[in-house]
Amino acid sequence: MSVKVCIGDMMCFATSMNPDIINYIITAIIIFSPLVIGLTTGAMYRNAWDDPKYRNLKKPSYNPPSYVFGIVWPILYLAIGIIYSYALYDYRRGTNKSIIYFKDFKYWIIPILALLFNFIYIPAFFGENGLLNGFIIIIFSLVFAIATLLQFYFQDNYDPNMKYYAILALLPYIIWLSFAAALSFEIYRMN
Repeated sequence: MSVKVCIGDMMCFATSMNPDIINYIITAIIIFSPLVIGLTTGAMYRNAWDDPKYRNLKKPSYNPPSYVFGIVWPILYLAIGIIYSYALYDYRRGTNKSIIYFKDFKYWIIPILALLFNFIYIPAFFGENGLLNGFIIIIFSLVFAIATLLQFYFQDNYDPNMKYYAILALLPYIIWLSFAAALSFEIYRMN
């Protein structure tokens, strides 16, 4: 069986590989990439959380304990990966051919920027002028997360329920980013 793999309207190619295997690999990469990159970034700065410079910062009373971040972020990263796989990638199986289709590049710009700002928050926060830079980065992350939700809600999708999946996956992320932005601003203001 021949499989047609299309990257938007730019390029298509045929392959004789098993379409189910290709589909599983691509889906797994899209779903787990945010989790792997996010956890790797967090692990790289694991010692920074125990640094006296951070521990001695004045923090608001609603600052959660560190372990909460370790619980919340993996869940959010998985939700992001799942909704990205549904909204930006499509696997259609016909009676005599399969099509693996990635949405046009323009549909990937806002979601990728949202993740990039998310991933650079920790390095920015622990870098030079980190409190202000961290707050600015988290605001950009929040703006692009909202833009991603709006994009997924309004874009044409093969699944008419996509808008509801996008809300279920991204609304908790946006709420958490809003909380993180308020927390980041308050830490900046207090210090």
